[in-house]
Amino acid sequence: MKIVNSRVQILSQFVLAFAFLFQACSSGGSKVPAPCAPPTGKFVNATVLGKCPDKMPVDVPHFCLELNFWDDDSVLVDNGFEKFSLPFSLAADGCTFKIVGASLFGDMYFVLDGDTSIQLIDTAWTKLTGFSTFNRVRPLDGENVGFEYLLNECILAGEYAFFNEGNLAPHQVAFMPNGQLNGMKPFLGYVLCYAGDCLEETEPASRTIDLIDEKGQKQTFAFKSIGGKMAIELYSIGPPIPDMKGGRPIGPMVYEFRTE
Repeated sequence: MKIVNSRVQILSQFVLAFAFLFQACSSGGSKVPAPCAPPTGKFVNATVLGKCPDKMPVDVPHFCLELNFWDDDSVLVDNGFEKFSLPFSLAADGCTFKIVGASLFGDMYFVLDGDTSIQLIDTAWTKLTGFSTFNRVRPLDGENVGFEYLLNECILAGEYAFFNEGNLAPHQVAFMPNGQLNGMKPFLGYVLCYAGDCLEETEPASRTIDLIDEKGQKQTFAFKSIGGKMAIELYSIGPPIPDMKGGRPIGPMVYEFRTE
């Protein structure tokens, strides 16, 4: 039964790819479009980012979060906790490409829209009715912009009044989208959890963040956003439980950040 279901899902993906390509060709009349050049650069999952800040990536079905076309026939796929390189090639006339062996359902197709957008035909994976949109990103002021950078920018980045155990500090704290943390020594950086084992760190499950000190050591906190980024609250969590993954209880609030 599993084999039959997989074949049905693969066939469904083929039909969707063909329909998408047929529609693209039909919109230009009877003229068959010239094949597109292979995409280049980094593309991030705009469908997932479009649900931010209300939903984290784990709450939005997706195949991957970033596609980096570093070669004419290879793409680096990043799903948030692992990266792997796969071959891709032009699948038909026009702008439809095939990523070979992308998932357990087989090959996966995408349609290139100019040089700035991709429609990834990933419905067999996500079980959603629509495709995932990926938008191309470029370096910004020397920063290496990618999915994590844009997620940080949406969820946390900004300047805040800082309360340490209820006491207002005389200076502000700034969370930078590149993961840098200013004004909160000994912590110099942070990492938001959005994929992998860290999602199961606390009981009950909550969003978590690692603050990184000047020695490179990490301290994990549960965090809560209020009113978008109007207020950010960080809570202590219990120590790791021996021979058990996750299950750490959430303690009292330790740090509070407010924009007003």
